[in-house]
Amino acid sequence: MPKITKPLSDTEIKNSKPKPKDYKLGDGFGLFIVIKTNGTKMWRFDFTYEQKRKSMSFGTYPAVSLKEARDMRELARNNLQNNINPIDSKASNFELEATFEFVADKWLELMKGDWSESNYTKIKSNLENNAYPFLGKKNFNNISRRDILAIIERMEKRDAIEYASRLLNNIQRIYRYAVTNEWAEHNIIADIDKGNALKKRKTEHMPAITNEKEIQQLLKDINNHERDFKSGVSTIYALKLFQYLPLRPYNLRFLEWSEIDFEKKIIDIPVSKMKVKTDVDFVMPLSIQAVEILEECERFKSSKYVFPSQTTNLKPISENTVNHALHKMGYKNRHTSHGFRSMFSTICHEQIKEHGFHSDIIESCLAHSEPNSVKAAYNRQSKMKYFDEKKVLIQWWADWLEKNLQI
Repeated sequence: MPKITKPLSDTEIKNSKPKPKDYKLGDGFGLFIVIKTNGTKMWRFDFTYEQKRKSMSFGTYPAVSLKEARDMRELARNNLQNNINPIDSKASNFELEATFEFVADKWLELMKGDWSESNYTKIKSNLENNAYPFLGKKNFNNISRRDILAIIERMEKRDAIEYASRLLNNIQRIYRYAVTNEWAEHNIIADIDKGNALKKRKTEHMPAITNEKEIQQLLKDINNHERDFKSGVSTIYALKLFQYLPLRPYNLRFLEWSEIDFEKKIIDIPVSKMKVKTDVDFVMPLSIQAVEILEECERFKSSKYVFPSQTTNLKPISENTVNHALHKMGYKNRHTSHGFRSMFSTICHEQIKEHGFHSDIIESCLAHSEPNSVKAAYNRQSKMKYFDEKKVLIQWWADWLEKNLQI
């Protein structure tokens, strides 16, 4: 009587640990998974074709799930029943899903846990908008270097040079992932001279006003914005809050009421929403002035977002909303929503003698990571790190804006 193999389970595969030698776990009907000494888990399918024993790879786990491996096994067995070698049929009816979009989505899902929510969204959108329409349905091994360069050239024609560079870097990472999991035979990006393929881009800093007299006028214009222009409540109060909080524009736009603690006078932002990946949430102390603005906003509360879009309260205001308001006030090419961070950083560094806090405290308010890896290893991150110092500095900043500039 033939031996019956007990089917594998996801739990069994996940819990399998490497041993001094490679070993395998069977799922039946020729499918098994090899647990290698380095921890890699590789699917394989053994079969007989023309009276010869053969074996083929189905990729690695968890990139290829247990269900997907079983589906591949059934496709291969169907081929064998029709006297077709499943290895030879991979390009036709065996791995139809090994398209660029399929593999890229697998890679995105794998990397999602290592990125902030905003970074994941930007990378995914770049692929969906610029790569998928041209490469998405193509089999990985049918894509040429010319196909990829055509996408890059198309983006550069509309001056999206930075996005083109990022896209090419991410396609290269996708190819490494595809080769590792045997969805592609070769990383063709490795053959592209990126130095010559990409246009040289000028380093341009985002425009920001950092001169005291110009800051004074900017803040007066912001405080008069409600009177001088027709804008929604979200725009008016977002502009006001930008003055006092050196948060990244994304974090301020996507700010949720659940992240504000009025009693403790803090904003507590989940790590998943932060650009710099750490293991802790980010806590920003609130000045008295910022609390007053948020309390005013609360009167118009209609969404989980503090600054909902005018068209739907299911989304926050867009990236262009605040910048467009600044343009209308006459600050086009002079100041942006990101410029408020530069304004805070510049003044705080210039006024260190007055407020008494060193650069680490200023950078902590900006949620910048420690650039010195050795220093970072010993000076571990904590969501309450430098909290008392940041609290005093943020209040100093708000008072400086009001008293020194008489707004």
